[in-house]
Amino acid sequence: MSSEKQDWLSAATDNRQISDAELDLLLQQPELQQKLERYQLAAAVFRQEKSVPLPADFSTDIAALLQDEPAYRLTQSRNLLQKIGSGIRYAANGSWLKPAAQGAVAAGVALFAVLGVQQYQQPNGQDLMLPSPVLQTNPIGGFATPVSLSSTTADTRFAEQEQQAMQEQQRRLQALLQAHRQQVRVMEQQQPKTEQENEQ
Repeated sequence: MSSEKQDWLSAATDNRQISDAELDLLLQQPELQQKLERYQLAAAVFRQEKSVPLPADFSTDIAALLQDEPAYRLTQSRNLLQKIGSGIRYAANGSWLKPAAQGAVAAGVALFAVLGVQQYQQPNGQDLMLPSPVLQTNPIGGFATPVSLSSTTADTRFAEQEQQAMQEQQRRLQALLQAHRQQVRVMEQQQPKTEQENEQ
Protein backbone atom coordinates (compact mmCIF):
# COMPACT_ATOMS: atom_id res chain seq x y z
CA MET A 1 0.00 0.00 0.00
CA SER A 2 1.09 3.46 -0.74
CA SER A 3 1.47 6.22 1.82
CA GLU A 4 -1.51 8.08 0.33
CA LYS A 5 -3.83 5.23 1.34
CA GLN A 6 -2.38 5.25 4.80
CA ASP A 7 -2.87 9.02 5.12
CA TRP A 8 -6.58 9.00 4.39
CA LEU A 9 -7.10 5.87 6.50
CA SER A 10 -5.35 7.65 9.37
CA ALA A 11 -7.58 10.68 8.78
CA ALA A 12 -10.67 8.43 8.84
CA THR A 13 -9.44 7.01 12.16
CA ASP A 14 -9.30 10.53 13.60
CA ASN A 15 -12.92 11.16 12.52
CA ARG A 16 -11.95 13.47 9.69
CA GLN A 17 -14.03 13.60 6.53
CA ILE A 18 -13.02 11.37 3.62
CA SER A 19 -14.12 11.60 -0.01
CA ASP A 20 -16.83 9.46 -1.59
CA ALA A 21 -14.27 7.64 -3.77
CA GLU A 22 -12.18 6.73 -0.71
CA LEU A 23 -15.30 5.52 1.10
CA ASP A 24 -16.24 3.31 -1.86
CA LEU A 25 -12.70 1.94 -1.96
CA LEU A 26 -12.85 1.18 1.77
CA LEU A 27 -16.18 -0.66 1.41
CA GLN A 28 -14.91 -2.75 -1.49
CA GLN A 29 -11.52 -3.88 -0.13
CA PRO A 30 -11.46 -6.06 3.02
CA GLU A 31 -7.72 -5.43 3.48
CA LEU A 32 -8.38 -1.71 3.92
CA GLN A 33 -11.18 -2.47 6.38
CA GLN A 34 -8.82 -4.60 8.49
CA LYS A 35 -6.16 -1.91 8.36
CA LEU A 36 -8.69 0.74 9.43
CA GLU A 37 -9.73 -1.51 12.33
CA ARG A 38 -6.09 -1.84 13.43
CA TYR A 39 -5.63 1.94 13.19
CA GLN A 40 -8.72 2.48 15.33
CA LEU A 41 -7.47 -0.01 17.90
CA ALA A 42 -4.09 1.78 18.06
CA ALA A 43 -5.81 5.17 18.39
CA ALA A 44 -7.96 3.83 21.24
CA VAL A 45 -4.82 2.63 23.05
CA PHE A 46 -3.15 6.04 22.61
CA ARG A 47 -6.24 7.79 23.96
CA GLN A 48 -6.36 5.32 26.87
CA GLU A 49 -9.90 4.30 25.99
CA LYS A 50 -11.08 1.14 27.70
CA SER A 51 -13.73 0.27 25.16
CA VAL A 52 -12.91 -2.46 22.69
CA PRO A 53 -13.91 -1.80 19.07
CA LEU A 54 -16.73 -3.96 17.78
CA PRO A 55 -15.78 -6.70 15.32
CA ALA A 56 -16.92 -6.39 11.71
CA ASP A 57 -19.28 -9.39 11.99
CA PHE A 58 -21.01 -8.03 15.09
CA SER A 59 -24.43 -7.66 13.43
CA THR A 60 -24.41 -11.23 12.11
CA ASP A 61 -23.59 -12.57 15.58
CA ILE A 62 -26.52 -10.63 17.09
CA ALA A 63 -28.88 -11.87 14.36
CA ALA A 64 -27.83 -15.48 15.04
CA LEU A 65 -28.43 -15.06 18.78
CA LEU A 66 -31.89 -13.61 18.15
CA GLN A 67 -32.85 -16.58 15.99
CA ASP A 68 -31.88 -18.99 18.75
CA GLU A 69 -33.96 -17.07 21.33
CA PRO A 70 -37.36 -18.66 22.03
CA ALA A 71 -40.40 -16.55 21.18
CA TYR A 72 -42.54 -15.54 24.13
CA ARG A 73 -46.19 -14.80 23.59
CA LEU A 74 -48.28 -13.07 26.15
CA THR A 75 -51.86 -14.14 26.31
CA GLN A 76 -54.47 -11.77 27.53
CA SER A 77 -56.64 -13.03 30.30
CA ARG A 78 -60.21 -12.01 29.55
CA ASN A 79 -61.20 -12.85 33.10
CA LEU A 80 -58.75 -10.34 34.56
CA LEU A 81 -59.81 -7.59 32.15
CA GLN A 82 -63.45 -8.28 32.85
CA LYS A 83 -62.85 -8.11 36.61
CA ILE A 84 -61.05 -4.78 36.31
CA GLY A 85 -63.74 -3.37 34.00
CA SER A 86 -66.57 -4.43 36.28
CA GLY A 87 -64.76 -2.96 39.29
CA ILE A 88 -64.39 0.39 37.55
CA ARG A 89 -68.03 0.35 36.46
CA TYR A 90 -69.15 -0.48 40.00
CA ALA A 91 -67.04 2.34 41.45
CA ALA A 92 -68.35 4.89 38.97
CA ASN A 93 -72.01 3.84 38.98
CA GLY A 94 -72.09 2.13 42.32
CA SER A 95 -74.66 2.77 44.98
CA TRP A 96 -72.07 3.93 47.52
CA LEU A 97 -70.70 6.93 45.55
CA LYS A 98 -73.85 9.04 45.42
CA PRO A 99 -74.72 8.87 49.17
CA ALA A 100 -71.09 9.49 50.14
CA ALA A 101 -70.95 12.62 47.98
CA GLN A 102 -74.24 13.89 49.39
CA GLY A 103 -73.01 13.32 52.94
CA ALA A 104 -69.77 15.22 52.23
CA VAL A 105 -71.69 18.21 50.84
CA ALA A 106 -74.09 18.22 53.81
CA ALA A 107 -71.19 18.10 56.29
CA GLY A 108 -69.47 21.02 54.56
CA VAL A 109 -72.63 23.14 54.62
CA ALA A 110 -73.23 22.37 58.31
CA LEU A 111 -69.65 23.28 59.24
CA PHE A 112 -69.89 26.56 57.34
CA ALA A 113 -73.20 27.43 59.01
CA VAL A 114 -71.91 26.73 62.53
CA LEU A 115 -68.71 28.69 62.08
CA GLY A 116 -70.54 31.57 60.37
CA VAL A 117 -73.04 31.91 63.19
CA GLN A 118 -70.30 31.85 65.81
CA GLN A 119 -68.22 34.48 64.04
CA TYR A 120 -70.85 36.98 62.96
CA GLN A 121 -73.43 36.82 65.71
CA GLN A 122 -72.90 37.47 69.41
CA PRO A 123 -75.56 36.95 72.03
CA ASN A 124 -77.00 40.06 73.74
CA GLY A 125 -75.87 38.91 77.21
CA GLN A 126 -72.22 39.28 76.25
CA ASP A 127 -72.69 42.96 75.28
CA LEU A 128 -73.86 43.76 78.80
CA MET A 129 -70.86 42.10 80.40
CA LEU A 130 -68.29 44.06 78.40
CA PRO A 131 -67.06 47.22 80.13
CA SER A 132 -67.88 50.48 78.41
CA PRO A 133 -64.90 52.40 77.03
CA VAL A 134 -63.55 55.15 79.26
CA LEU A 135 -62.55 57.35 76.35
CA GLN A 136 -64.46 57.62 73.11
CA THR A 137 -61.84 57.13 70.39
CA ASN A 138 -64.10 57.17 67.34
CA PRO A 139 -64.50 60.61 65.76
CA ILE A 140 -67.96 62.07 66.06
CA GLY A 141 -67.97 64.21 62.94
CA GLY A 142 -66.74 61.44 60.64
CA PHE A 143 -63.11 62.57 60.62
CA ALA A 144 -60.47 62.93 63.29
CA THR A 145 -59.69 66.40 64.61
CA PRO A 146 -56.37 67.35 66.18
CA VAL A 147 -56.26 67.67 69.93
CA SER A 148 -55.84 71.24 71.25
CA LEU A 149 -56.81 73.37 74.19
CA SER A 150 -58.88 75.75 72.10
CA SER A 151 -62.51 75.06 71.39
CA THR A 152 -62.21 75.78 67.67
CA THR A 153 -63.40 73.18 65.28
CA ALA A 154 -62.11 72.32 61.84
CA ASP A 155 -64.90 74.32 60.16
CA THR A 156 -64.06 77.54 62.03
CA ARG A 157 -60.35 77.14 61.29
CA PHE A 158 -61.06 76.72 57.59
CA ALA A 159 -63.43 79.70 57.67
CA GLU A 160 -60.70 81.84 59.25
CA GLN A 161 -58.21 80.78 56.57
CA GLU A 162 -60.70 81.56 53.81
CA GLN A 163 -61.40 84.97 55.37
CA GLN A 164 -57.68 85.76 55.54
CA ALA A 165 -57.27 84.76 51.90
CA MET A 166 -60.14 87.03 50.90
CA GLN A 167 -58.64 89.95 52.83
CA GLU A 168 -55.26 89.43 51.17
CA GLN A 169 -56.93 89.36 47.76
CA GLN A 170 -58.79 92.60 48.52
CA ARG A 171 -55.53 94.27 49.62
CA ARG A 172 -53.87 93.32 46.35
CA LEU A 173 -56.84 94.58 44.36
CA GLN A 174 -56.79 97.90 46.25
CA ALA A 175 -53.06 98.28 45.59
CA LEU A 176 -53.61 97.66 41.86
CA LEU A 177 -56.41 100.23 41.75
CA GLN A 178 -54.27 102.83 43.50
CA ALA A 179 -51.41 102.22 41.11
CA HIS A 180 -53.79 102.64 38.17
CA ARG A 181 -55.19 105.90 39.57
CA GLN A 182 -51.67 107.25 40.05
CA GLN A 183 -50.80 106.42 36.47
CA VAL A 184 -53.97 108.15 35.25
CA ARG A 185 -53.09 111.27 37.27
CA VAL A 186 -49.56 111.33 35.93
CA MET A 187 -50.87 111.00 32.40
CA GLU A 188 -53.38 113.80 32.98
CA GLN A 189 -50.63 116.06 34.33
CA GLN A 190 -48.37 115.33 31.40
CA GLN A 191 -51.05 116.02 28.78
CA PRO A 192 -51.21 119.79 29.37
CA LYS A 193 -47.42 120.00 29.25
CA THR A 194 -47.28 118.19 25.92
CA GLU A 195 -50.08 120.39 24.52
CA GLN A 196 -48.18 123.54 25.51
CA GLU A 197 -45.03 122.24 23.91
CA ASN A 198 -46.94 121.44 20.74
CA GLU A 199 -48.36 124.97 20.59
CA GLN A 200 -44.98 126.55 20.83
